[in-house]
Amino acid sequence: MPGSAKMVVLINPASAADEQEFNRWYDEVHVPQVVERIPGIVGATRLRLTKEQLLPEEALPSRRYLTIYDVETNDVQATADRLGTALGDGTLDLSSAVDFTEAGGPQIHFYGPVS
Repeated sequence: MPGSAKMVVLINPASAADEQEFNRWYDEVHVPQVVERIPGIVGATRLRLTKEQLLPEEALPSRRYLTIYDVETNDVQATADRLGTALGDGTLDLSSAVDFTEAGGPQIHFYGPVS
């Protein structure tokens, strides 16, 4: 049985005007492609930062969207490497509605069990 991990993606649309297209692309194109084309990634949950917070607005993360992908593999590094390749070789369709700037671009992290 494969091990379980999570891939966490923090991301923003390119602009407020792109937000609707960003969400359409993410839900209808990106998540299905990632699950279908990246071995080990089996599902995802998308969330948006809410207005209700403990911290003041200036202390909140700059990326407003969070996607938590379910990863089932015994080789998380191979999954991470395949994703990295897929993001650059055309395996995954990218969108201009995504903020790819250095300051606001996607952050991708893998997390595994504590023990």
